[in-house]
Amino acid sequence: MRPLDIVELAEPEEVEVLEPEEDFEQFLLPVINEMREDIAALTREHGRAYMRNRSKLWEMDNMLIQIKTQVEASEESALNHLQNPDDGVEGRGTKRCEKAEEKAKEIAKMAEMLVELVRRIEKSESS
Repeated sequence: MRPLDIVELAEPEEVEVLEPEEDFEQFLLPVINEMREDIAALTREHGRAYMRNRSKLWEMDNMLIQIKTQVEASEESALNHLQNPDDGVEGRGTKRCEKAEEKAKEIAKMAEMLVELVRRIEKSESS
């Protein structure tokens, strides 16, 4: 390293001073344009995220409808079996009915859990 020369320190460097219009066009305009592009990209992503969440809710709604349909079909099947036993043996019919009722209760519980999940998601979306 060489020692600093006092003359070098004393002489200020010439800096090119730009006119306000040139300064704006050269430095600020590109930054503003980048910020606009970033805002547009974030807005698009926000819209996509909203649509993804809506799509998930729609899928869960369809799943709940299917579960409800299955529960109703199980109940109807159990009631039909009780009213019209196929083989005349009450013991087997009763066991099948109990199994059908258990299945219906399980499906109803799953449906309740899904409804609660949908409510939580909707609540988190509104927050």
